Amino acid sequence: MSIFTEGKDKIISKGLKTFANIIINDYGKITDFAANSKNKTITLNVLLKGEKEDLQITFYNYSVISDDKNAYFQFDSVRTTREWLNIFFDKKLSKILEENKIQIPGYIATSINIFL
Repeated sequence: MSIFTEGKDKIISKGLKTFANIIINDYGKITDFAANSKNKTITLNVLLKGEKEDLQITFYNYSVISDDKNAYFQFDSVRTTREWLNIFFDKKLSKILEENKIQIPGYIATSINIFL
């Protein structure tokens, strides 16, 4: 990976960590956020309220897509450091998230599209 790409990924990771912490504030705190634009992975560590250890979550083969009205974060698969959660995602994620995509709020969609 080039120095430019590594630098870009660090800047993106820091910004997205700040934004994601606002979203999950009621549930816990993101302790680490790493985007890898070359491998198309995003890995985050989350310390959930009431837990003593971080939960690591990795999204594989991500992309940012949009339609006429909205932008979405889409990914092929997700893995965590909790076996039960991986089983749950394998069985239920496609029913919970249509096409494994999460809507991105409009006010940050343009920025995310540029950087990811």
